[in-house]
Amino acid sequence: MKMFDLKGTVLGLNKPGIISLLNSIELYKGKTLPVAKIKKVEALKLIARRSGVMASNAIGSIYVTEEREKALFVKGAQPQSLQEHMIRGYSNALDLINEVYKFQPFDRSFISTLHYYIYKDYNPDFGGRFKDSQNYIQEAMPDGSFRTIFVSAAPEEVLPLLDSLIYQFNLCAADEECNKLVLIAAFMLDFMCIHPYNHGNGRLSRLILDFLMKKFGYDVDEYFAIAYLMRQHINEYIDAFEASSKGWHDNENDYEAFVEFILKRILEAYRKLDYIMEVNAMETTSEEKVLKVVVDSATPINKTVVINVLYATSQATIEKALAKLLKDGRIQLITKGRYSKYFRV
Repeated sequence: MKMFDLKGTVLGLNKPGIISLLNSIELYKGKTLPVAKIKKVEALKLIARRSGVMASNAIGSIYVTEEREKALFVKGAQPQSLQEHMIRGYSNALDLINEVYKFQPFDRSFISTLHYYIYKDYNPDFGGRFKDSQNYIQEAMPDGSFRTIFVSAAPEEVLPLLDSLIYQFNLCAADEECNKLVLIAAFMLDFMCIHPYNHGNGRLSRLILDFLMKKFGYDVDEYFAIAYLMRQHINEYIDAFEASSKGWHDNENDYEAFVEFILKRILEAYRKLDYIMEVNAMETTSEEKVLKVVVDSATPINKTVVINVLYATSQATIEKALAKLLKDGRIQLITKGRYSKYFRV
């Protein structure tokens, strides 16, 4: 059976690449501290919530149409399908995290509560119950088949492994030698390898990431969703997990690839947030702000992205600015239609 040594794992990852990422995260964390006081911050938080919920569920192959997504998040419609219940349940779990993270101990009971929240309005008997059969971590292939990436812990191993992991986490979290972000990322990998529930483990791991980061003072996920970035880098996500899970059962795995992936996404979220704060604080016209967003993008950009970056500017104003910039030849239209994309000239 797997034997955990989280302190040894965390201290063993004190390497130049990891240290550089951690230093950059602390830099951008400091730069974005005023975010809670910026103009229309609630609108920014709503964008982050919606994009994070949808991305985390999409990673777990849970999708709804754009119309139903809008109905759920904008109009407050009631869920009508399993997929919609999973999306609403995930959002409800995030609400719970925001209510309790400051004082809630990190224990097995709370992890099961988060899992229960995902399922409680669809099948409450399923939520929070540990697995009763072997499960596997698989990757969906283009031809519709599945490739097994990892064989998780056996059902009878779940409770002793999970209790040991949580105990070691809390012990290490109280130790000043252990970097909290490295610890969280290492825990996330081990949790995924245990895969304690029949379904929903990936989504739950991302909820745990949100909870633990907020608990230790890293609230970037509230303003720019890390899950959104994880989905954008899904192939790297899978590769990092596969690399770091090899030899896990025999205590021979190397955590570095997965920890580095998570730290890169945290840093990317902080950088994105810093950019959003910078652009929205510019003392210039809405047209110039829209131009900057388009010009700064390394790839063609759609209107939704511009709207999300310029969250404090109305959609009508952004659409008017895009039309004028196109007319004046300051940007170019790459693709036409519903999913039009814009790029610098």
